[in-house]
Amino acid sequence: MESSKWVEWSPGKEREEERLSLNVWVDNAKKRVVLAEASSDFINVLFSFLTLPLGTIVKLLSKNSGLGSIDNLYDSIEKLEDQYWRTKACRNMLLSPRNVAEKYCEHLKLNVDGDNNPREFYYCKMEGCKSHSKYYFSSVRDTICHYCEEVMDEVELWKKVEIIENDEVFVKKNNVKYIITDDFHVKPYSMSYYYDMPKDFGVEDLYLMEVRTIEFGREELLNLLKKLLEGKEVLTKICFPDLCIRSTTPIYNDEMEIKIFERKDNAQFETSTLQITLFLNITNNNVVCAELEEELANQLFSFLTFPLGSVLGFIDYSNFLGCMPNLYNSIQELKINYFTSEEAKSMLISPQLPPFFGYNKQMLNIQEHPPYFVNRINICKKGLGKSYSSEIDPKLPMTDIDSNDGFVGIQSFVVTDDFHFTPMSSLSFTQIKEMLGLRVDHLEKREMSIGKAQVLNLLRAMLVSKTVLSDALFHCAKQAK
Repeated sequence: MESSKWVEWSPGKEREEERLSLNVWVDNAKKRVVLAEASSDFINVLFSFLTLPLGTIVKLLSKNSGLGSIDNLYDSIEKLEDQYWRTKACRNMLLSPRNVAEKYCEHLKLNVDGDNNPREFYYCKMEGCKSHSKYYFSSVRDTICHYCEEVMDEVELWKKVEIIENDEVFVKKNNVKYIITDDFHVKPYSMSYYYDMPKDFGVEDLYLMEVRTIEFGREELLNLLKKLLEGKEVLTKICFPDLCIRSTTPIYNDEMEIKIFERKDNAQFETSTLQITLFLNITNNNVVCAELEEELANQLFSFLTFPLGSVLGFIDYSNFLGCMPNLYNSIQELKINYFTSEEAKSMLISPQLPPFFGYNKQMLNIQEHPPYFVNRINICKKGLGKSYSSEIDPKLPMTDIDSNDGFVGIQSFVVTDDFHFTPMSSLSFTQIKEMLGLRVDHLEKREMSIGKAQVLNLLRAMLVSKTVLSDALFHCAKQAK
């Protein structure tokens, strides 16, 4: 149970930004970084990247994440008009998804997701609503009060939770130093590691290297986040920005697609299916666009709420997303005694969704954190009164009792190969066809079923490809004759 308390906060007051430092060993002759040495403060901030929802990453990087076509998905949701959403709050949940690790991240020396620090919640300002023995609050802006049906726009701040001593967060705040390689394998300092490193990297003596100190503020950390997602040799790119390093992120190919579709016999892929209509360009062997109903749209829109750590956990990303798999594997391999708790480690490698951010028909299940509750003691003329406040589902309209049932209402959508979504209209298909210069005889319509394997494939393709539908579904569509 988490209790609330109003705290003083001055948004307009300028505060000096915290800085983090990282010592790097540089081989100037070969223009590369061999390794870096970091404190627990830096490691905590670095590990916190895995708690960020995909939508937050896109927002922080100003829709320039470099992650396949996810920026297009985010842009489509921004532009989708209010009438298509079950509630106005639904769009906010996708564009600014909450982080279930917020109460940890507010203890970070430098939090890249500063928009959610301090943590806010919203409740109804109407006295009649507050007088109920049970009243509601929400962590999402524009949520509707279920008593008066007005927007809950009274803002309050959660009290900073002293979950750990000395502002420790994920790893313990002690004198342990951590070694980071250029590709972001992270290990605690050890003499044997220093002994082996020169041999592994062809360096005669590590202590003959130049030692540089890199300072990180919020902007530098966002740049680090972007580089970690893009490719390898991250520290070398930072220290030698003019050096041309070829991207190591592979292009999506048919072998990756087939590998997933061949796992149909695996029990974890047994699920119900949804329908999608694909329009294939038979001259170029690609998917031009697709028509889908709201249930599949909700599946795909909810990708933005997925924490990065969870995505890395249930998809084999050994060759994707730059250095993030190395960072993820380092956390998995790090012994539990380095962490503040088992919960802290779990929050990095399998982070949950915040309350109500899940979609109950989502085939790629990520566990959802239970709703929060608040008990309050009120002083009135009759003495002390006790009230009970419950977190409410922002997706739930007053006219709908089906909780947790998606973000958009009943509506068909058209999605292009690069993951731009628009509501279906009589002009949608014509506009796409004319934009691409296609004739009707170039096209072939295929209807197919989408199950868990295909949704998983769409998630993977969205993060690495500019031709999502073609890479994720074309092979299966050709088999669906």
